[in-house]
Amino acid sequence: MKKHLFVTALAVLFVSGPIFFPVGDALAAEPVIIGVPTSLYTPFGSYGLKAVELAVEEINAQGGVTVGDEKRPFKVVVADTRGGEPGTPVHDALMAYEKLITSEKPHAIVIGAFRSEVLIAAMDLVAKYKVPHLGTIAQTPRFQAQFKSDPAKYKYLFRVTTDALVDANYIAHTLDLLKTDYGLNKILYIYQDTLWAEAFAGLMRKHCGETGWTEVGYEPYAAGASDFSPAFSKAKENQAQVLAMVWDVPLGAGVFAKQYVAMKVPALLIGFIPPMGSPMAVKAVGPEVEYSITVEFPVGATLALAKLPKTGEFLDKFARKYGELPEPPAVNSSAYDAVFVLAQAIERAGSLDPDKLVTALEQTDYRGVSGRIRFDENHVMVFGETSPDETGVCVVFQWQKGSDGQLKRVPVYPAFLAEGPIQLPPWMKK
Repeated sequence: MKKHLFVTALAVLFVSGPIFFPVGDALAAEPVIIGVPTSLYTPFGSYGLKAVELAVEEINAQGGVTVGDEKRPFKVVVADTRGGEPGTPVHDALMAYEKLITSEKPHAIVIGAFRSEVLIAAMDLVAKYKVPHLGTIAQTPRFQAQFKSDPAKYKYLFRVTTDALVDANYIAHTLDLLKTDYGLNKILYIYQDTLWAEAFAGLMRKHCGETGWTEVGYEPYAAGASDFSPAFSKAKENQAQVLAMVWDVPLGAGVFAKQYVAMKVPALLIGFIPPMGSPMAVKAVGPEVEYSITVEFPVGATLALAKLPKTGEFLDKFARKYGELPEPPAVNSSAYDAVFVLAQAIERAGSLDPDKLVTALEQTDYRGVSGRIRFDENHVMVFGETSPDETGVCVVFQWQKGSDGQLKRVPVYPAFLAEGPIQLPPWMKK
């Protein structure tokens, strides 16, 4: 795991990404300001920012965005909210959010809060300043509930990515395969005590309870936890066949992976554990990542899919620009797509007026890396599990050893994206 920059609680870092400005009139035009208030400590925030800068570079290289009769370049400004660092108060993250809005006066915000608790609190702030907000990380379904409470007030907020229930459904349906095709039926859950993870684990638990799984543990841990051995011991003692894990804090997830390997837990690992789903997992964690199963949400975050060429095109461009693939198996493609969604909305609106932009965003129908992007009545991107021509989609993959002996990530669900079946470890084969 790479080290990330730490700043003081109230610091706000404003940076402009590497942008290639067009020539002629657009060069002299006032830029359209994209604000990115997020947690740079987290790979989700730092790599998402790189994806935004890549999209901005591409749009500016084509002359910028058309606002009425004028071509204008995009410019990115960033606030490090520190919201993903364990122990950072929501209030501090909100101060960074507000300072970005009041100091830089962005015409729109992309990426936004990392932690769901910050997103929910920031919704009132966004509504107060009437800044169109295209969130691409925070996953809590409470966003929809709060939006429904006052759609007129919260109309400036959109989610251009999944929520935890979408991700959990993909894992739940993969668990169906494990039960039906392989006869597994004993599960232990481990999850961090944050809004999105609670929703994710809760849906898995409900689904498994309805489909005949035996639960041997449902174990919440604090987001700053660094010892998961009690849960691993419980899994071993109760002969759990599957460990369902939901975690996103870089340090905790890395510790979890190392302890899982060290304690030799004889259970198949499934869920969302970034270090074990990352393209760098074999180097960072070791060969023990073999057989682990992870959901990537949405498609194109780190894994190029043979059946979805746009994923490979995006990741190739990312690697050429930055010399590496994104690290976290989530939301990088969402950040990239969000910039193009915003650009098209500006051009449809013919204006940067926030209310006109909201109307234009509601009309979005964009074929992006993550699938077809449209918003429902709660301004949430629509996801499904059957076709990227109709909705956004995710993918579940497993680390498997290829014929060359090298570990690679093999898509196993949904069926239309699968490139191979799930493999059980030798100790689980009957």
